[in-house]
Amino acid sequence: MMMHFRGCSGKPNKQARAYHSGETEDARLFLEHLHQRFPYNPKVAVGISLGGNMLVNYLAKYADQPLLNEATIISAPLDLAACSKRIERGFSKLYNSYLLGSLKQSALQKLHLLEDKLGIDRETIQNMRFLHQFDDAITAPLHGFLNARDYYQKCSGLPKLNQTSIPINLIHAKDDPFMTDEVIPNFKLADNITYHLMPKGGHVGFIQGTPSSPKFWLEMVVPAFYDKFVSSIYYQDVNHDRTLARS
Repeated sequence: MMMHFRGCSGKPNKQARAYHSGETEDARLFLEHLHQRFPYNPKVAVGISLGGNMLVNYLAKYADQPLLNEATIISAPLDLAACSKRIERGFSKLYNSYLLGSLKQSALQKLHLLEDKLGIDRETIQNMRFLHQFDDAITAPLHGFLNARDYYQKCSGLPKLNQTSIPINLIHAKDDPFMTDEVIPNFKLADNITYHLMPKGGHVGFIQGTPSSPKFWLEMVVPAFYDKFVSSIYYQDVNHDRTLARS
C-alpha cells in the first residue's frame, strides 16, 4: 500500500497545513489503521527521498512501538540544510526549479487559507526562487518552526538514525544530485542499520544494464530484503487453508 502525503494525491488538502519532512502523525495514523485491519501480518515500509527522511523521524519517535517489522530508506536527504543548499547549485538547480514550482502551485491553490494563517500574498509566493525561501516563509511557520533553519535542524533524520529500533536498509548513491557528503553517516551506526553507499545511482535511479536493456536495481534488491516475510505469509495462508479443509 502507498501512503500519499497531504496534498500529494493530485488534489489539494482542505487545511492550510501541508506535509513536511518531519511530519510523522499522518504516517502513524495510516499504520495504526493498517495494523487494525491486518494485526498478524508482518509490515515493512519503504521511504523514498523526503519520505525516507520522514520515515527515519517516525522510526525514531515511535521506536518502542513502530508497528513495522523492517524498513528501507532510499536516497533520503538526511541533512535537510545541506541538501537545500546543494540543489541551488549547478545542474541540481533543475531539481530546485521543479520542486519549488510544485510547492508554489500547491500553495497558490490554497492561497486564501495561507493569507489568513500567515499573511502571505500571491506575489511573494510567485517571486520565490529557492526552496529555502519557501520553507522559511511557508513550511516552517505553518508547522510551528521558527524559520527554515529551525525546521531543517529539528527534522533532519541523520542524528536520529541510532534512535531507531527495527532492522533498516539505508541506501544512498555518491552521485545523487540532491546530496552532499554531509548526508553520509560519519559515525558508527547501530547494529539494526545496514548502510549501502553505492558509487552510482543518482537520485532514486540505480539503473544498470544498457539503454536498450535497462535493469532497475532497486526493483530487484528491495523485494529481496523481504522475501522471508513473503514466504511466512505464504505458509500461514497454506496452513490456514489446510485447517479449514480439515474442519
